[in-house]
Parts: sequence; C-alpha cells; structure tokens
Amino acid sequence: MRTPIRATRALAALAVLAAYSPARADQFDTLNFRVRHAVLYDSNFFRSSGINASNPVRSETRDMTTLGMELDKQYSLQRVELDASVVANRFRTSDYLNYNALNYRAVWHWSLTPRLHGTLRREQDEALNSYDYFGGRARNLRTDQTTAASMEAVVGRDWRLLGGLERETRTNEQPIAEQGDYTLRNVSIGVRYLFPSGSSISYRLLDGQGTYQNRIPGVTALPRSFEQLQHELRFAWAVTGKTTVGARIAHLSREHPGLALRDFSGVVGDINAQWAATGKLHFQALASRGLSANQNNTSSYISNSRLGLSANWSVRSRTVVYAGFDRTINDFDGTPPGVVPENREDKIHGMRLGLRWTPIDALSFGAAVQRSRRTSTISGADYTNNSATVDATFRF
Repeated sequence: MRTPIRATRALAALAVLAAYSPARADQFDTLNFRVRHAVLYDSNFFRSSGINASNPVRSETRDMTTLGMELDKQYSLQRVELDASVVANRFRTSDYLNYNALNYRAVWHWSLTPRLHGTLRREQDEALNSYDYFGGRARNLRTDQTTAASMEAVVGRDWRLLGGLERETRTNEQPIAEQGDYTLRNVSIGVRYLFPSGSSISYRLLDGQGTYQNRIPGVTALPRSFEQLQHELRFAWAVTGKTTVGARIAHLSREHPGLALRDFSGVVGDINAQWAATGKLHFQALASRGLSANQNNTSSYISNSRLGLSANWSVRSRTVVYAGFDRTINDFDGTPPGVVPENREDKIHGMRLGLRWTPIDALSFGAAVQRSRRTSTISGADYTNNSATVDATFRF
C-alpha cells in the first residue's frame, strides 16, 4: 500500500511538532493529551465472497484522526481516571460511511476507609458495525454504553466481599435482527480469597434483566425481554516470577419469557497465560468460549470458540516487533422448531505482524499488516481480506 501524500504530510507535521515542543508526556503527569493519525487499508472491506456479481470485492482506505486526553489524579484515598477521545473517520471511496465518534472511560475509585472501597464507572464506545455478519453496504453505527458501581469490603486478612450494579446498553443506527438494540441490568454479589503468594480465587453471582428495543419485522418469534443468570469463578495464579495465568469459568443462562425457543445456556469462560521468556521477549496464549444472541429465522445464538497466540519482542529499547495468530469457530445453534437446521459453522483464521517505534517519549510510529480468512459450511459466506495500517501518535 502506497502511503497517501496527505498522510505523509501529517506524519511529518507530528515529527516537527515533537522536535520543537518543550512539553513531553510523562507517566507521572496528572494530565496528558494525545494526537493520532492512522491510515487503514482493507482489501475486502465489505467482506464479500466474490461469487455474487452484485456484491463484488472492493477495497477501502480509511483515515482516522484522534484527539484525546488522559487524566489520572489521586485525592487522598480517592482516585479519578478519565480517558476520552474524539475520532474522525473518513473513507476515501465510500464517503457516505464518514462519522465522528466520541469514546470515553471515566472511573472514580472511591474509598470510605482502606477496608471499604470500590468504583463508579461510565464508558462509551462508538464504531461502525462490522460487515462480517450483517452484510450489505449501508452505514450502521453502533453505540455501547456501560454504567457500573462496585464495592469491595475487606473481611479479616484474606477474604473480600464483593457487590455491584451495572447497566449495559447497545443501540444501532439501523435496527439489526440478529444482535439488536438492548438494555441489560445486572446485580452481582460475590466473595474473593487472597493467597499469601499473591494469587486469588473469586466467585460471583450475576442476576440480570434485559429488554430488546427497535425489533424489526420479518423474523419469526423475536422476544422483547430476557432474564440472564451467571455463576462465575475467577482465578489469578502467579505461577512464577515470569509466568502468570488468569482464568474465568462460568455458566451462563438466558431465558426469554413466553419464547423458550430462543433460550440458551452453557459453559463460557477464558484462560490467559503470559510468559516473560526474557526481559525482551514475551509470549501470550488465550483460549475462550462464549455464547451470544443471534436471533434470525435459522438460529437463536452463536457458540464461539477462540484460540490465540501472540509474541512481543523488544528489538531495541525503543523498538518493539509483535506477531500473532488466532483461530475462531462460530457455530450457529438454536434452530427454531419447524425450521430445517442450517448447521452453519464458520472458521476464521487470522495472522498479524507489526512494528512500534518510539524515537522519543512523546512520539511513536507504528505499522502493521494482517490477513484473515473465513470458511463457512454455507455458500457465499467465505471471504479473504488483507489489511495494513500506518500511524503516528504524539503525546504531550
């Protein structure tokens, strides 16, 4: 991919600004700002299989300009964090997709005493829905918001009591049947035990009530509400000074009053292992399984299994090379009664290779390439795409 002239000029401007600016971002600064410009190229942006003449494979190049701020301030026992950014997305060919996103994460780490503390959190993420499964070429922005409160009480030396409230919402610019708009409210209680080694184990019960909004016609038996219950165990194990393992295993159950045909349940979770082979070489392995609603005329939910491997190598003090591979299997289950099962299974393989160079603390450059391929048991769902990204980030 040839770097566009305006992107080259933007990178050059950042370099000049860094060279002459007296301000430098520092990890101990209370307030930092960042400016980032990235150019992303995708050879098959709409995830077309290429077998349908009305939906040919088409590439797309996107410019992303980010203005952001980071605040981290301690006030006695209280701590406030804020990470907010405005992202301008501009598409070279499909300019009708252009949009501006406001993303943020605000957290108040409150503490009444050292033995009674918790968090208040608010998050928002705005992005364009992927074309992997929703098809078409229309613009459909998705907004995810989370508001949550948590509490932890120290009981004795090793035990902690946990509690929390959470409200999660998803809205789409255009209604989607499979994964439409919803609101989920969760109440949680739990307990955690801390081992002298620094490892821990915890249990939580999450009881949720949800509602769907903006349901679209044409799909059989779309529920308006759901009840969700989850029993969750978490482990954090410091195996050695160089190896850590984190794991979550849970049983998730979602029921739809009056529409049991859309119900699903099962074991979900993930395990993450990190190994610092040397001071410069780090490896990570991830395995996960999830369940998510996918309500159409042939399925009710997706069973998702993923395996990922990645490595980071600090070639020099300011240069990092990273690589990764992941394999994902999506099974479309829960066929409604009276419908011939589609038995759809998708396999997605992805590989990536990237480089991050930080010539000075305030300025960094990155470049990455990625290839992904999906094969499916149904016709017309296969695709292959290659992508590349170059970016520059200035912090002050």
